[in-house]
Amino acid sequence: MQTVIFHIAYLLTQHECVIVPKLGAFVVSSSGKEKTSRWGILSPPEIHLGFNSEITHNDGLLANSLARGKKCSYREANLLIDQYVADVQQSMNEGKQVHIAWVGSLYLKDNKKMFQPDRILSCDAFNYGLTGFSLPCLEDILQRTNAALPPKKNKEIIWIPVSRKLIAYTGSIAAAVLAMCIIPTPLNNGHFNQSRTQYASLVILPAHEFNGEKEVSAIKMPAPADSLPEASPSEVVNPVKTVEFHYYIIIASLPDEPSAQKTLTLFQSKGFENAAILSADGKHRVYTNRFEDKTEAEKFLIQFRKDHPANEAWLLKQKD
Repeated sequence: MQTVIFHIAYLLTQHECVIVPKLGAFVVSSSGKEKTSRWGILSPPEIHLGFNSEITHNDGLLANSLARGKKCSYREANLLIDQYVADVQQSMNEGKQVHIAWVGSLYLKDNKKMFQPDRILSCDAFNYGLTGFSLPCLEDILQRTNAALPPKKNKEIIWIPVSRKLIAYTGSIAAAVLAMCIIPTPLNNGHFNQSRTQYASLVILPAHEFNGEKEVSAIKMPAPADSLPEASPSEVVNPVKTVEFHYYIIIASLPDEPSAQKTLTLFQSKGFENAAILSADGKHRVYTNRFEDKTEAEKFLIQFRKDHPANEAWLLKQKD
């Protein structure tokens, strides 16, 4: 009997209707209401299990499941079901309740078959452990967020009136200070020659009328060209271009220096005459070329990969 009970409970997890021949059918139905719109609560679907004593024909579902589980014939499975149904009918006629685990209890009332489902149903196995939770509306979330934010303060704009005379006067002073910083003092071979010293001067011109306002301007008067000392060739300094990074086309990476030296010899024998070893941070890499310009290195790498598709060359940026 326990075998038949187990198969009934198991089939209810996969099918909406399981018929026990000559006894009745267990029917699974779902409420389909996953959300309570009034309270904004989401909950798993409600599963209901009922019993219909009018459906008693043999559809073969229970017998086939029992035959596979017991590894017996279809006829033997039907004999087991008939024996189980006979025991259930006898128990109900004696006024007893017949309990089917994970399904419910069957009993007679006024010569009618009654069914009381269990609190834990096998057909509700996929929803086991799921509980309802609150999901508020978007409008409620926005209202609470806006209420928690501090009120926005209006930014005050302060206007400071400035006259054109003040701007012109400030600009003249700034130009004068800038001119004094830029104009160099004449030198004559590192010695101060008082007799040949020439000075650049600032001449303050009279104010001119401009749209009803007076505009003051400062004009820098350059010193005569013959008073400036000539620079000797030794004093001319050419800018030196410093290179902080080099770009290496790496064609092999080795764990130790002997292996790197052996690989370098192999590549040199194949025509990589410019190949060398770059050792840094405990790593030994064999590279084929080194560049100071990144663009040139990338162009060389693209062409190298086309010429040597078997070699997975890559670009390394190394600080000197």
